Amino acid sequence: MARSNLLSRRSAVREYLHGAYWLLPTLGIAIGLGAGALLSVIPVEPGSLIDKIVFQGTAGDARGVLIVVSATMITTTGIVFSLTVLSLQIASSQFSVRLLRTFLRDVPNQVVLAIFVSTFAYATGGLLTVGEHAGGGEFVPKVAVSGSLALAFVSIGALIYFLHHLVHSIQIDTIMENVQKRTLALVDELFPHPDTPETVPVLRPEPPTGAVPLLAPKSGYLQTVDVDDLAEIAATTGHSVLLVTLVGDYVTADGILGWCWRRGEQTGTPDPDVMQRCLRHVHIGFERTLQQDIRFGLRQMVDIALRALSPAINDPYTGVQVVHHVSAIQSVLASRAIQDDIRRDGSGDVLVWLPYPGFATYLHVACAQIRRYGSREPLVLAALLQLLSAVAQNCVDPSRRKVVKAQIDLVVGVAERELPEESDRCMLASAAARATEVVEHPGTLAPPPSAFGMVAAAAAAASTDTSGESTHTDP
Repeated sequence: MARSNLLSRRSAVREYLHGAYWLLPTLGIAIGLGAGALLSVIPVEPGSLIDKIVFQGTAGDARGVLIVVSATMITTTGIVFSLTVLSLQIASSQFSVRLLRTFLRDVPNQVVLAIFVSTFAYATGGLLTVGEHAGGGEFVPKVAVSGSLALAFVSIGALIYFLHHLVHSIQIDTIMENVQKRTLALVDELFPHPDTPETVPVLRPEPPTGAVPLLAPKSGYLQTVDVDDLAEIAATTGHSVLLVTLVGDYVTADGILGWCWRRGEQTGTPDPDVMQRCLRHVHIGFERTLQQDIRFGLRQMVDIALRALSPAINDPYTGVQVVHHVSAIQSVLASRAIQDDIRRDGSGDVLVWLPYPGFATYLHVACAQIRRYGSREPLVLAALLQLLSAVAQNCVDPSRRKVVKAQIDLVVGVAERELPEESDRCMLASAAARATEVVEHPGTLAPPPSAFGMVAAAAAAASTDTSGESTHTDP
């Protein structure tokens, strides 16, 4: 139990430290001071090979070099901090404020800052070791001064890399690709098994008489649940824990998280001490994270689309790109067995029950707001139909196909209400028919992208024009 708790705490600390922008620079300062102190005491024999390749100047020259290096590094560090803040501002204003955590977790940026402040600390600390003896001699830590020059060149390389990395990191394609990869990794972790016709949904049990609600100790988002720890507590104390709040949901203080009860022959009111121990493994924070919350990964991508489709930015193609990346996630979800995390004892009694959103919820998060915000852009609606077609191809469960069909009908309804051009409505109707065919005929492959994009739009426009001309000339 102690080891499990330790692992749980390590996981929470690791998640915090990934986004802590101060950690690596602080370590860099410590390493720089330590390396400077160590190298300054290395003796150099006159006339030796080392003496010929290290710094050759006087104490005054050494002091000047260290001052220039330290002043340059603190100035460069300020520039890097400014550029980092600028990239955060661009990410929040152009894409989504929920992407800031992704930028804060960017390790290359933290490493570059660590190199700069380490070089500054190394050079500044080295100034204390340069001086003249009372008898008139002078002390020049040749190895340490040479090290400062080497670090200066390393810092120049780090600055060039930082500018290259920064330019690429704020590109919309890079941002979406990073979010997609992290979300897909979480899907593989939570739902590793493929969906099959034999997969039977398990109904959540009702809390028995005597069950006591588990109340949230504070307000915030349910970030993670340590299911293994809860199962161990429940197994050793004869209790059951049924959570009803989904990971990623917001709860207020004293709001219900779930239920706890004694099981077996001692069914009844649970031990208050056990309930408190259980609450220690239900983590609530001020922000959502991607540790156990697939919806948050989808939300980050959908937010980019909503910002792009807003009247202030009016960038529908970015919305189409987002739909393409979301389809990669939804297609995988469609092929996986999405089930609650259930732990049972040897007799089959529930130890812990952690619910997850169903397939319909994930698809609604991916499609609903983009459909409403992109209701007047045919290519956005066509991209949604392409997404639904790809999702339907991977659906095994007939109930999931009904959910996909309902989403297709919603897109068609929006197109009929909002699109004034006949060619646009024809293009969407044709795309919807192709997607519906995939839904209604299991095993059918999704049509190629050209059936939903510019090619289909151009064909529909040409068909409408030809039809209009022939109607005009026919007496």
